[in-house]
Amino acid sequence: MFNPDSSIADFGNTGTPGQVQKTGRRASRTAPIVIKQALHFTDDDLKIFSTEVQIVSIVARVRNIVMQSTKITYTIQDITGRMRAVLWLDQDAMEQDEDSTPKVQVNDYVEIYGKVKTNKGKKVLMAFKITPITDVNAITFHYLQCIHNKYKMQALENAKGPSDKGGVGDLNHMSHAGLPANSMVGMSDTASVYGLKPRQMLVFKLIQASTLEQGISKQDLYAALQDRMSQPELTSILDDLSGEGHIYSTVDEDHFRATDA
Repeated sequence: MFNPDSSIADFGNTGTPGQVQKTGRRASRTAPIVIKQALHFTDDDLKIFSTEVQIVSIVARVRNIVMQSTKITYTIQDITGRMRAVLWLDQDAMEQDEDSTPKVQVNDYVEIYGKVKTNKGKKVLMAFKITPITDVNAITFHYLQCIHNKYKMQALENAKGPSDKGGVGDLNHMSHAGLPANSMVGMSDTASVYGLKPRQMLVFKLIQASTLEQGISKQDLYAALQDRMSQPELTSILDDLSGEGHIYSTVDEDHFRATDA
């Protein structure tokens, strides 16, 4: 089992002391965090250094469940703290499918995607996806992701400079973006899974295929797809995929990885 250290204990400090927060950056849509981070930010815009996070994923143990007609309230706990998670129920979905609510019991480990809000002075995770964890390795992996993500964002802040944008270079070879040479094979415009439209799936599959640790950049995506879609359309699709939790940004707001990669 994962042995917590000072890296986990320090997760509540999501910014550099005395640092002026930057503004005007598009939010990093999804990021793994621990409960201490959710409890310690000062408003409804969680920031890890200067990067805003709208959707978070938390892995925790369920300590209590309160069922009501319109919502389920979970008390969740990890090695850093405890908080409430609220899942609002879709009445229409429940009438059509009794199995639409999560099959979660007290003491189960779960992964929750949602938004952190303040309710009556306390932080609450407004959940939109709750998945039971059946492999204990997923718990350790989540903590490692949290540590890695925090220090990667810190390193990015420390290294950022006026000329940090850099050049794209020769984009004729897909390997530059960490994509296998045959990454476009089988990606027809008629493909559709995960409830995505064909053109959304095209972008998602490219992001999913990247082998780079930091994911694929927006520039490399456009270079691979410029004969199929415009840059504004690509930007719109990236926003949609991020907002629905299919992808998340990594080292900055223009590099992406698939949530299930």
